[in-house]
Amino acid sequence: MKTQQEQLPDQTQTVIEWFGEQTPGEKGVIAFLPALGVGVEFYRGLAESWAKLGYRVATVELRGMKQSSVQDVKRQNFGYKEVLNVDLATLLPRIKAQAAGKPFIVAGHSLGGQFALLHASQNPGQVDGVIVLAGGSNYHGSMPSGMKFKRHMGIRLVRAIDQTLGYFPGHKVGFGGRQPLNMILDWTHEALTGRYKVVGDTADYDAALTRLQVPVLIVSLSGDPLVPRTCADFLAGKLPQARVTQVELQARDHGMKAFHHFRWVRKPEPVLEQVEQWVQGLGAPRGAVASA
Repeated sequence: MKTQQEQLPDQTQTVIEWFGEQTPGEKGVIAFLPALGVGVEFYRGLAESWAKLGYRVATVELRGMKQSSVQDVKRQNFGYKEVLNVDLATLLPRIKAQAAGKPFIVAGHSLGGQFALLHASQNPGQVDGVIVLAGGSNYHGSMPSGMKFKRHMGIRLVRAIDQTLGYFPGHKVGFGGRQPLNMILDWTHEALTGRYKVVGDTADYDAALTRLQVPVLIVSLSGDPLVPRTCADFLAGKLPQARVTQVELQARDHGMKAFHHFRWVRKPEPVLEQVEQWVQGLGAPRGAVASA
């Protein structure tokens, strides 16, 4: 692993952790974006396993995490706008430059997968494919019927705490880590309405997603209570022109009662197997849907 310090245009800093530096990376370069409130160190095992399959993998420390210079989320407010228009707009082209003509794929876990899609929608031609792992829409209406009300009330509580305190103390409530005001305003807006409205950003992200034409893989995990398959279906519905492949891994096929939204990262082989099949079949017809 190689840790690379990165300076951003707003004078903040973060890091990219590179894996596969000793391999040719003949299959391409993967830029990986973590879930909300999760640092890149959590994904090192995943990145190492991915690199062994013939890729160079770059995991991006998101703003506000341990290796970012942005630490005081009470006073250093930011949201999707800064992540998309400063951090990813700067870092992903730098990562792509290392692809040297090979495929450049942006992948993400949970919210990181949404960021990957939103970035691709704003940068036509920059990305060769997008992978969403254990991800989907946060919209409460996309939850299974028995879970919609509870999710709706939970989202409203998160938003109320965020607005009252001026930041979200996720480290105290067991969800999302410490987050600044605007990050949770953006997150809860999509979760309450099913549409993106980013604080301080005039871009129409939903319209841009309808124009996205790159191949997209969305991997769901059966039994994942945070982002069930229905949430992935809702997100896929925003991508009418993309060549979307959806896969739902079945926990019983891997000796489990249910997948965990985070713990799959410790044993990523079933997920990476699906990724490899998708990469090899990028010429498949649009709209493929599968279970595995």
